[in-house]
Amino acid sequence: MSGTSRPRILVLGATGKVGGAVLRHLAERNDIAVRAACRTEDARNRLQGLAQEFVRFDFDEPDSYGAALDGVDRLFLLTGYSVDMLHHSKFLIDRAAAAGVAHAVHLGTHAPDDTAFRHHAWHQLIERYIEWRGLAFTHLRPAMFMVNILDYARANRDRPGVLVHYTGAARVAWVDIEDIGAAAARILGEPQEHRGRTYFLDSEAISMSEVAAILQAETGQDWQFEHRDAAELTPRLLAAGREATYAGSGVAYFQAVAAGRAPDADRTHGTLKRLIGRDPTRWADFAKRHRAEFLR
Repeated sequence: MSGTSRPRILVLGATGKVGGAVLRHLAERNDIAVRAACRTEDARNRLQGLAQEFVRFDFDEPDSYGAALDGVDRLFLLTGYSVDMLHHSKFLIDRAAAAGVAHAVHLGTHAPDDTAFRHHAWHQLIERYIEWRGLAFTHLRPAMFMVNILDYARANRDRPGVLVHYTGAARVAWVDIEDIGAAAARILGEPQEHRGRTYFLDSEAISMSEVAAILQAETGQDWQFEHRDAAELTPRLLAAGREATYAGSGVAYFQAVAAGRAPDADRTHGTLKRLIGRDPTRWADFAKRHRAEFLR
């Protein structure tokens, strides 16, 4: 344990959607010390009040690892959407083991162990490396993020009421990032009972057409789902700076889901309720919470 009376938790990706949710839920606890990893002073300013400590950290700058991990007892690990996640995570896990980090909570993907998709497999290789290095661990495998559909709707303001997506008529499992944050905070605060566990995080499995119907019922506005071939995503992802191999694997996954060749995509597990002590957020709940944003 660190020199303070409270265990110190390092949260990576603190300025992102999931990392931010983890911080918000950790901030409700007074029995831990939270250190948020940031790359810029502006990011640090935006996170004031959510952590006791801030540290500059960049996966591409190994010299930043030492200060970030100094005195840390528990680690929340997530990576960028790139094949670089493999060596970034290896370097960080090696440093974490040397620094005496006792427990790592890793954010992966909602995929079975025999997944054929590269970006899912990369997350699982990171899981295995954490185990091989001897850290106590908890692996989180979240389903598709509901908030991403809100982002799609925002980006499509010239066509209000149209949900463009790439999964066809298939049902897929969904999760709210606030539930991920609540689960991760519970595990980081009380890791002993979760040591060595892998948790799939999901609430329900529904299709995009069903999502559109829920939005229509909540907003009173007409909503319809418009399927597109995920191949259309490739130039957009590359233009946004996504790494080509990761982007290609994501496109292949969406195409497989739409074609019915991803049989575990709609599998749900009932784990979240046990972790967070309440019913997980369903799409109807998410639509109600974000009603005004879907109406903009």
